[in-house]
Amino acid sequence: MTASDVKAEVHRQLTRVAASHGCKTSTFNNGVSVHRMTDALSFENVKSVLTASKGHERRLFIGTVDGQIVVSLNFNHEPPSSNGPSNGSKSKKRSRDPHEEAAELTVNRVKKGLSESSGVTEQMLETAQKAVHSMLSSVRGANGENAIESYGLSFKALDKPDAGSGTRPRLILSARIAPGVAVPVQILFGALGAKCTQDGMLTVQDSSTLASGFNLPLSEQAQAAVSHGQKAVSLFATVS
Repeated sequence: MTASDVKAEVHRQLTRVAASHGCKTSTFNNGVSVHRMTDALSFENVKSVLTASKGHERRLFIGTVDGQIVVSLNFNHEPPSSNGPSNGSKSKKRSRDPHEEAAELTVNRVKKGLSESSGVTEQMLETAQKAVHSMLSSVRGANGENAIESYGLSFKALDKPDAGSGTRPRLILSARIAPGVAVPVQILFGALGAKCTQDGMLTVQDSSTLASGFNLPLSEQAQAAVSHGQKAVSLFATVS
């Protein structure tokens, strides 16, 4: 089987999986497999598409085109090498990682409002903090551009707890991805971690319809893109 045959077969597999999740159209041109999806995708939907891209996971992206969620596999993309941070020169006074500080502040804001009966554990808060830090540190667009426009962490108490409610989600991590920016799915889910990707969704739903606490802001540049028909992808992840 030639390289072209392999790519065509992977595209067919992606098309079948995407179609099962409500994909509107699928195309394959110039080495790029493109799938225009519905307005919302569960994490399970995205994971199944990632599984279908086996062997090419690092080239699978999600973003928006013309206001629609698009999942694409770019066979031509060469992911940057991950050499990790350089330890060549260590200063005696190491400046604190701004992303680490931002993640800590995000969690502390929620922590202050929690009661003992909230059901949110220290482990859940630590998981959320690690996810925010990792997301801010590692998630970039396909061309290295900034991707995370805004983010937040919210606690939502249950109005009427019922049997088994102790296992239901209460802590939600949210983020907005810049309009028109495609982010690597593998890196995005890797940043969130296993405990923040068990239950969640990605959507282009109008933020004005979202509940209070989930309506995250956009930069002026992103707002301009939205005014021209683009949409930002909103991410919601349950912290478990």
